[in-house]
Amino acid sequence: MKTDPVITAKLEPLEQWLALQDLVELSAMRPFEVALEKPHGYEFEAAPLLTLDYWTKLCYVLGNRDGVVFDPITQPRISTRLPGGHRFEAMIGKSVDSALSVSIRLNRKLPVAFEDFGVVGDLKQELIKAVEEGQSIVISGGTSSGKTTFLNILIQHIPLSKRVLTVEDTREINVPHHNHVSYVVSRNEKNPITGWPQVIDHLMRSRPDIIVAGELSIANTFALISLLDTGHRGFMTTVHSNSCQLALTETIPTKVQLSGRNVPGISTYLQKTVDWVIQIQKIQDQKVQEGSTFKRRVVEVWQPQLNKLQTLLPSNASKAFI
Repeated sequence: MKTDPVITAKLEPLEQWLALQDLVELSAMRPFEVALEKPHGYEFEAAPLLTLDYWTKLCYVLGNRDGVVFDPITQPRISTRLPGGHRFEAMIGKSVDSALSVSIRLNRKLPVAFEDFGVVGDLKQELIKAVEEGQSIVISGGTSSGKTTFLNILIQHIPLSKRVLTVEDTREINVPHHNHVSYVVSRNEKNPITGWPQVIDHLMRSRPDIIVAGELSIANTFALISLLDTGHRGFMTTVHSNSCQLALTETIPTKVQLSGRNVPGISTYLQKTVDWVIQIQKIQDQKVQEGSTFKRRVVEVWQPQLNKLQTLLPSNASKAFI
């Protein structure tokens, strides 16, 4: 992303926090305060320069840069990236009780491997083989569990000879392949000229070997899961869900229903077309205390077509649904 001097200047009040190397996410739930998520938990600090007016103007500036509409009354939400690749999500206005909700997920570009998620040995080799063969993979987990980070690890094992197409609403997917095209469908427009159905139709006519999609949402799930039964291999995506099985039997079908579509047998369809579901969660030591650290781990994997479920949750750790 090119440096924009206007945005750089506008971000100066945030730089003292964005420069922190151990910062996972910065949130603003009310003016004059920030919540800092770090490996050991949350810290709250006063932020006298971060007024509601500051956040509103920052959203306007980011919207202008991206060529999308932001307005606290008519279009109060914006999803984009800041310089450095940090993910920016905000909603301002009457939809929020404090009139303010901002989350900035930090992108440190640190080297991450399977081992950092507790994936070693035979399972690691199986997943690498699945990616190389172009199997369909869904990565499931909670907010900030590391789904996209793990997806980016998998992508590194796609053979470099493959043509990889990616589609998402905020750029987070990292693809090293030369034969790669990235598509973005705006989350900030109610009726975009080029929406999910149009982009998916274009993808299928662009001779993809592998299609990697960003997070499944109500807006895109119906269009994206259609890719599982098109004769193309190698579809990968992420979804918010509490378990591998729930992802296919409840979460994804519910997103389709909430989009206004009735698709009988969708759970069966998913279990016949998805090769792997990988569940990732934040794990903390069993002795929960101040200063304890959180780690992101693969806690279970499911191969629905083989009816094979593997549980990897360590016996001396507990799930942290935060």
